[in-house]
Amino acid sequence: MTISRKLSGLKADYLLIIIFIFFQNCSEEKIDQEFLARVNDSYLTREDIASLIDTSNTEVSEINFLIKDWVKKELLFQKAIEEGLTDEKTYEDILLKSSRELAIALLIKKKFENFEIDFNDQDLINFYNDNKSLYQNSNQTYQLNIATFSDEDLAIKFRDLAIESNWQKAVQFTSGKKELKSVQTNFIAEEKDIYPNEIARLANGMHENEISILIKDLKNNFYVFQLVKVFKPFEIYPFELVKDLVKENYIASKKLELFESFLSELYSNNKIEVKEWTRK
Repeated sequence: MTISRKLSGLKADYLLIIIFIFFQNCSEEKIDQEFLARVNDSYLTREDIASLIDTSNTEVSEINFLIKDWVKKELLFQKAIEEGLTDEKTYEDILLKSSRELAIALLIKKKFENFEIDFNDQDLINFYNDNKSLYQNSNQTYQLNIATFSDEDLAIKFRDLAIESNWQKAVQFTSGKKELKSVQTNFIAEEKDIYPNEIARLANGMHENEISILIKDLKNNFYVFQLVKVFKPFEIYPFELVKDLVKENYIASKKLELFESFLSELYSNNKIEVKEWTRK
């Protein structure tokens, strides 16, 4: 398990795109719009994509993948129509089930759309103390600071400054330079989730807060990292290190409470009869 979260939200958005494509009705109006892809009389426009994902925060390569995937699925969908599969009862049953699940998802989304909760650090600390098992890992994990560069000279200068001064000064020195591809701060992961693998191999022989040698991968990227700490299996991560994750979990727990309350209200306000299953 990796504690650091890769927050993309792309998978959920991608599912919405598939649902959208499956149910959309292409109108003549779309023909006049700027479109990204076309399969016969079916069009995918910029507006379609923009209404479903945040295109400003999504990689161009990912958007292009979705466009190409739309073409593939639209080809298959039109072939299914051609062969009469959409007129079969099995298809209608699946469509009904999918529409019910979509309606439920939209209801839940609506309930949480404007969900706000007031809390402070003490609320988060209390939640953390009550749920410490969430903030540990059964395997050894590493807390790392990792800087990635496209230029070897800048990576060397960064490492020298980090050793002579400190990691933060080195980050400030290279901030804004195009050769600095990324900086990961307090990245926590198991050995198997660390890239490149050389980082984990070196970390096993380093002292806390030590700066690594320069590492180069097959794509000509250069890495410098700092081993902040090694966490033994089942060692609890300190609150400050996982505060953002605690906040996410706390809000999620409150949403769950709200949902359970909403569900209880539905049970109370509707006539429900449940019979036990028996074998005849």
